[in-house]
Amino acid sequence: MRLPVLSLLALTACGPVKPSTDGGAVDDSCGLDCVAQARYGLIANRCFEYSVSESMKNDPPKLGALVKPVFTLEGGVKVMPVEYREGGQTLMIDNFAFEGGNLKLLRREFPRQGRSVTFRNDAMAITGVTWLLTDAAPGQNQTTNTQTDSVDQQGTHTVEAATYRVTIQNPTAAQLKTPLKDYASGLRLLTVQTPDRGSDPIRTFVPDVGFITITSPFNYAGGNPTPVFLQRIRDIGSPDAGSEPCSLGVP
Repeated sequence: MRLPVLSLLALTACGPVKPSTDGGAVDDSCGLDCVAQARYGLIANRCFEYSVSESMKNDPPKLGALVKPVFTLEGGVKVMPVEYREGGQTLMIDNFAFEGGNLKLLRREFPRQGRSVTFRNDAMAITGVTWLLTDAAPGQNQTTNTQTDSVDQQGTHTVEAATYRVTIQNPTAAQLKTPLKDYASGLRLLTVQTPDRGSDPIRTFVPDVGFITITSPFNYAGGNPTPVFLQRIRDIGSPDAGSEPCSLGVP
């Protein structure tokens, strides 16, 4: 279950196409921003399955990442949640949004611990932290000064000033190797959050695919994460997706 303080409203219908900041139009017929969603792999009901090996598939998968339909956070902020599942249990939920096509993380939830972290500005509006720019390239550094609003099982809020830094590197050939395929190019994300509240130290991203490797503690308090490697992509509900749910959980 989602935390009560994080109660979300499902978006049950698509509205009209919204104007973009540059005067064009954003196609939100598939959620929030169809162009950005395709670039980052955030397509509703898409399941990414991962192995602990860079060359061999796990059966069942070690990890499943299921992209959920659009939800609305408090303040009317719309996001696309991604549930990370292991053996049918939800380890973590990321709530993503797009700003001018840039990928931003707005809230991270840890259901097993009853905790969440929301990234806000000084006025306490949900603004998120930047992960990837539309023109992201090796050598870039994105630093977001933010207020982390942490909520515990009792609903107590702890607000702290924090910095969130993402450094983009050019991955090696070995870092682009997965059981699904060996990719020709991508971007390596190195994250430092201070103070740390369960951030991912490393991810590898391939445009128009998504995250092909994830190294995350899946824990509010951090830990020693084990990297996982992409082994399969399925669109739940499509004829070729198979009958099994995403990582042994309910789709």
